[in-house]
Amino acid sequence: MKKLMLALIGLATFAINLGVTDTLPLAAQETSTAPAAPWTALSGSVADLAMNADGQAYAVGRDGTVWRWDLVEIRWRPMSGKMQRITAAEGNRPWAVSGGGTVFRYNGLWWENRAEDVVDVAADTLGNVYIAKSDGTIFKWYDLRSEWRPVSGRAVRLSLDYDGMLWAIAPDGTVQSFDGENWQAWSGRARDIAAGGTGQVGIATPEGDIRLLNDSQKVWSKLAGINDVVSLVIAPDSAVWAVQGDGDLYTNKPVSSTGDQTQTQNQQARSANARSITAEGIAVDTPSAPVQSAQSIVAPTVAPQTAVVEDSRPSEDRGSVVDQASITANDPVTFFDTNKSADRIAIGKDGSIFALDVDGNVLRWSNSRRDFESFPGSLVRIAVSPEGVPWGISNLGRVFFNTGVEWEQVRDATASNIAIGSDGTVVISDASGTLFEFDESSKRFNRIQGSGIDVAVSPDGVVWVINADGFVQRCDDFPCKLLPQKARDISIGPDGRVWIVSEQGRLMRLAEDGATFEVVTTLGQEPRDVASGPNGLPWFVAINGSVYASSYFERDESADRMIAARSSGDTVGSGASESPVSDSPSAITFSKNMRFDTLDNGDIATGEAWIEAGNDELVYVYSLQDRKFTTYDERRRTFVSKSTQLGANSYEIDGFVVDSEGGIWADVNETGQTTVVGLFRDFDGSLREYDDPCNTIEDLGIAPDDTLYVVCSFTSGNNRLYRKPSNSLTFRQIQTDVNISKVAVGRAQDIWIIDSNDNVRQWDGRNFVLRPRSGQEAQAISVGADGSVYIRINNDLAKWNSANQSFDTVNNIDISHLTVDHTGRPWITYDTTPEVKRAR
Repeated sequence: MKKLMLALIGLATFAINLGVTDTLPLAAQETSTAPAAPWTALSGSVADLAMNADGQAYAVGRDGTVWRWDLVEIRWRPMSGKMQRITAAEGNRPWAVSGGGTVFRYNGLWWENRAEDVVDVAADTLGNVYIAKSDGTIFKWYDLRSEWRPVSGRAVRLSLDYDGMLWAIAPDGTVQSFDGENWQAWSGRARDIAAGGTGQVGIATPEGDIRLLNDSQKVWSKLAGINDVVSLVIAPDSAVWAVQGDGDLYTNKPVSSTGDQTQTQNQQARSANARSITAEGIAVDTPSAPVQSAQSIVAPTVAPQTAVVEDSRPSEDRGSVVDQASITANDPVTFFDTNKSADRIAIGKDGSIFALDVDGNVLRWSNSRRDFESFPGSLVRIAVSPEGVPWGISNLGRVFFNTGVEWEQVRDATASNIAIGSDGTVVISDASGTLFEFDESSKRFNRIQGSGIDVAVSPDGVVWVINADGFVQRCDDFPCKLLPQKARDISIGPDGRVWIVSEQGRLMRLAEDGATFEVVTTLGQEPRDVASGPNGLPWFVAINGSVYASSYFERDESADRMIAARSSGDTVGSGASESPVSDSPSAITFSKNMRFDTLDNGDIATGEAWIEAGNDELVYVYSLQDRKFTTYDERRRTFVSKSTQLGANSYEIDGFVVDSEGGIWADVNETGQTTVVGLFRDFDGSLREYDDPCNTIEDLGIAPDDTLYVVCSFTSGNNRLYRKPSNSLTFRQIQTDVNISKVAVGRAQDIWIIDSNDNVRQWDGRNFVLRPRSGQEAQAISVGADGSVYIRINNDLAKWNSANQSFDTVNNIDISHLTVDHTGRPWITYDTTPEVKRAR
């Protein structure tokens, strides 16, 4: 909060040495007069100004120079490029329009050309981006496919409110809003429009006045005291910032250095309006009355139904140097929603925060941008050293650490989990639960006593584990001491406080007795992954992927982007490999007899049926009898018809997969009255053909990040594997001498195949190796986003067991077709009834 307040203070008190591009000629310019109270002049002269819901501000100077407000250093920083219009999006990723009509997106290092012939652009922190072209047409950006799609309506100016609603000025100057389906016309005409604050919308009229929308009365109310306004923005604290025709900048809500009045107003505004901005809203923190956002999650000091306690500081030798990170915070733990998502998270003693997304991509938290930024590399486990160096485990079980230039592999080591203590002790556990500690002098891992499927290390190097039965153990002696508490995840911070996520999904910490755990309330949020940082303050990832923080750890971030830019992202490595054991709380604990529920067929036609789990988290069934699709409706507990162009035309297909948008990629082989053959995507009522490199498509697979895999057959008799990223139209071959029949892909591009001899294989970074090494025949394979691998052996279901490197057969189920959903649960169809079943 304090930084965002300082941002506004900086805007109000720092001279803006900004170079004026021409303003929109919607009306004749009038002579500017000095605004009256409450308007306050700000130093400098600008052509355009933008600010997002997080308070991140940008400006375009009169000479076209782009400036970014640095929330850390409290000053304006010049950016590359010459622009005319600018909009603030999520993180430090603004969009801007040049004088030549090109719209650019800033990628963190440079501006990327995204479209031509553009007059305005609007973006928000939710990921929405719209442009208006010179002919008035409107387009929306779809980042997943890196493409623009047309939107109905016409506009010359655009703005997005904090809920993602689009506001626009039409070519005739009228004001309109778009809710994603319908346009609504509003009275009045405007030359510029802005949305922000606690639901405010404002316009600059052709006469140069500012008017704010009175939503209840559907009228525009004039803000007195200013004229000749050509551009405006509304800040998160609802202050209006106005640019006059001569470039002079004014605000109607000056920010005082004390912030007392502003704080009171902000608290009143938020309590009266359901639209709350981010947790670090514009307000000043004071020790006596810290401001909390409406989205904050607070562990109260007094909570009769929970076991939350306040920790006192440990006794300290006042004559010695105290490691500040090791001092336990004595305030109640307060969580707030970062509005960002991840799959796993790790924190170093220095406050460095790294995470993995659901596809295994490495992310690094930026305090200044309040966002995760991309960091080179792909992993399935992550840990951070005391100095902020990320370590991790690849999908092949290989261990790496980042040198600042590349990911260096630790030779002769494979692992399933990794943890680093604040003293620098690095410990891994392999697929069988065996523990190893890293020896810095030899750069190798040595076997240590104990075993566990998950591991944490205390500041004095003591290893804690979650054992194979799910119980927490402390291994300061051997045998390890068993604590009467089951857990899914464990983390220990620099202060020595032990945090766990219990088997029931509760956040807990070790009590003062050192033997029991007490619940820390998360007010309805169910954690699945926890990481403790400096002063014992944790972050956690909820089961829906949302990331919650209890503190932003101040650190020098000046070199972060440079390290990311120069570092290689190669985390393939070489040598021994293994599949890390899944410790996902959503993963099924495997047993020889798995329990299945028989599902209602609903609209599924009688006959053979294929089943596929889509990246959109729906499960699809394709009936070979009527060539129609159905999806499972959780609420109705049955399969319901899915309207598709493939189904409407009764096209015959030989296989399909589903991307995260619900687009069905199908190998169409219709040779009836109409010949339709090849790779097609059925989405949103249209069927689009894509070029593929095959003579004939043998199989399709799709990764959790929507990378498409195609097995192609050729007249030579050799089958080859190709892949196409979601943002590309180009297929590239994966070089291998293995003749491939079927493909399935998990997170972090974990590729599994069945070869032409029916053997199961896994990609090790260089080739496809047998799994297990002795070989295993199968007729079908599916991989879940959590890493679970299932195969069909004749009519039997089997699951890959990483611990013993073999497939274990499920004894009590017969199957014809199978799929694995995003939680790791197998779904099957059997016979021609068909029977459809889902594992519990």
